[in-house]
Amino acid sequence: MIVRRGELELTQEQLADRMGTSHSAISRIESGQHRTSVATLERLAEALQVRFVMGFETGPREAPFRELVSV
Repeated sequence: MIVRRGELELTQEQLADRMGTSHSAISRIESGQHRTSVATLERLAEALQVRFVMGFETGPREAPFRELVSV
């Protein structure tokens, strides 16, 4: 998220404006200290111009099978 924001040359405040949220919310998400809803992740993906992909993993940790869904 931070790398993509940098690629787009956006400040946290600018990203927050695109998402309709606060600068502090972006800061909490980027720090990894905030649980984020799927709806927020969807808005984040749109604001960062990327696809939001969710998935499930089964099997051993060393060689997991991943099923991904683009939302």
